[in-house]
Amino acid sequence: MGTPPVRNLRNARLAQRLADIVVESVRERTEPGEELVVKRPDVPASFDSPGADPMAELEALTGLGSVKQEIELLVAGAKATKMRRDAGVPVPAPPARHMVFTGNPGTGKTVVARLFARILKDLGVLTSGHLVEATRSTLVGQYLGETSVKTRNVVQRALGGVLFIDEAYSLYQEGVEEDFGPEAIAELLKFMENHRDDLVVIVAGYEREMRRFIASDPGLASRFPGTVRFPDFTDGELIEIFSTQVKSAGLELAPGARDRVADLLRRAPRGRSFGNARTMRNLCERATVLQARRITALRKPTPEELSALLAEDIPDTLSGATRVRPVTDPLAELDGLIGLADVKKEVHRLAAEARAGDLRRAAGQQVTVPTRHMVFTGNPGTAKTTVARLVASAYADLGLLSSGHLVEVARADLIGSYIGQTAPRVRAAVEQALGGVLFIDEAYSLAGDSYTQEAVSTLVQLMEEYRSDLVVIAAGYEREMESFLAANSGLASRFPKRVAFPDYSDDELVQIFEHLAAAEGLRLGPGVPARLRTLIRDVPRGPAFGNGRLMRNLLDAAVAAQSERLTDSSDAAELSTLAAGDLEPAGSAAPAEGPGLYL
Repeated sequence: MGTPPVRNLRNARLAQRLADIVVESVRERTEPGEELVVKRPDVPASFDSPGADPMAELEALTGLGSVKQEIELLVAGAKATKMRRDAGVPVPAPPARHMVFTGNPGTGKTVVARLFARILKDLGVLTSGHLVEATRSTLVGQYLGETSVKTRNVVQRALGGVLFIDEAYSLYQEGVEEDFGPEAIAELLKFMENHRDDLVVIVAGYEREMRRFIASDPGLASRFPGTVRFPDFTDGELIEIFSTQVKSAGLELAPGARDRVADLLRRAPRGRSFGNARTMRNLCERATVLQARRITALRKPTPEELSALLAEDIPDTLSGATRVRPVTDPLAELDGLIGLADVKKEVHRLAAEARAGDLRRAAGQQVTVPTRHMVFTGNPGTAKTTVARLVASAYADLGLLSSGHLVEVARADLIGSYIGQTAPRVRAAVEQALGGVLFIDEAYSLAGDSYTQEAVSTLVQLMEEYRSDLVVIAAGYEREMESFLAANSGLASRFPKRVAFPDYSDDELVQIFEHLAAAEGLRLGPGVPARLRTLIRDVPRGPAFGNGRLMRNLLDAAVAAQSERLTDSSDAAELSTLAAGDLEPAGSAAPAEGPGLYL
């Protein structure tokens, strides 16, 4: 509840102020001599000052020109209806005022909805003018019958005001069986019809998903006739929003700091998950903390120093995170890997595309955010995970990802034990990977039943939602991955880039063995490379061929065999040398646990 004019009132004083407002409202509508009875409309939605004008507040918002125009038209229609009614002119039934708000996060949808509720209250359209916010979790239950009760309770709290349902499209999940979202939609439509004179429902979310949601039920299409589109803020508008927030924090934005924010905005990937004003708020909060750390280190700061927000106080990224850069260049590290010539060429091409986009953005050209999700196909041990980690780091260096970390998951991490548990697991994995790469190993296992349908449906939605700061890499055997993507057309279109990892040649496998041994301080004695080639030739080449993982297992077995022949009299050379006799056939080597460089 906002309390600008009474910010100094607390506890009993605040309650007394509320009582005074309520009694004044009751007396205004009660005839002399009648009993004073408090009704719900007498209780204000907020402690806004009597002179507060929601239309003026709407006009004062940064940007949103087209949104303001739409709201003004709606207000003009409501005013005209009231004027006709007051003049005794016949007035037809008012049109449905329920609306669809579409746009990316942080574009002011909730703020405008709250102001619109107050505007309708001032016009006499609504009795209270308060705003109730809801999401799928507040409306949908976990068992049959619970959803209608939850939805009914939420809508009843909104009567007299506006019900604002964020990410309303999540109430309809195509292809997911046993979903209770439609039950919430049916209950909502019933209330909208029965209380059309004292309830406005605003459903909000991404443009494409909201169109699909409205089209999913004929009742929705007829009850939501209007759509208000909220555009992303421009860089200039975002800097203005940031400056206002800095001023509200009692600080003064230095010119260098303004230029620093402008540079961050220029380099930031823009997509549907870009937070707009929300990002500026988070950036301001982080910059304020960094400024506090700086000035507390000063011996005797002046008042000007205490209030100045400098360029050095602005974080490295819009997310506020300070990224620890790797010691080596990830692309140079990629080039240092053994083999993988075609893979290296493809990754360098992806990096070149990213650099070109940054150059176009710097030149002031419009740059769209391409889909960077990828499919890695190949047998085990062909360095898919290693390359995915380097891609994450390289994209972060180029400013395409805010963190550059890698999160590895498999089916067991994403699929729940019962309906409704899978979607939260997928969301948790995606949110953990935000700013980096989500690597899904054996992704083809996400197929076959309603649980995996829920996983894929949620993953597709989140991949699109966070495409500006997330790369998803799905990995697995080539044939299985092709079948998996072919069976999910919506998924296939979201993975436009395919990178094939071939098996290593015998010579490359020997080089990998030498590299792994050297990393452990070991050298190869005479005859070891030849013995290694013989062992490799005896291993069948097929989907189960271990490649680099096989070399790790052979090395671990060789080290174990060397340990058995060493004695107390062994010199330093013997301790660090592997002999040809230490190498055993792959079938007799115990499999090793844990990742290696060439997994």
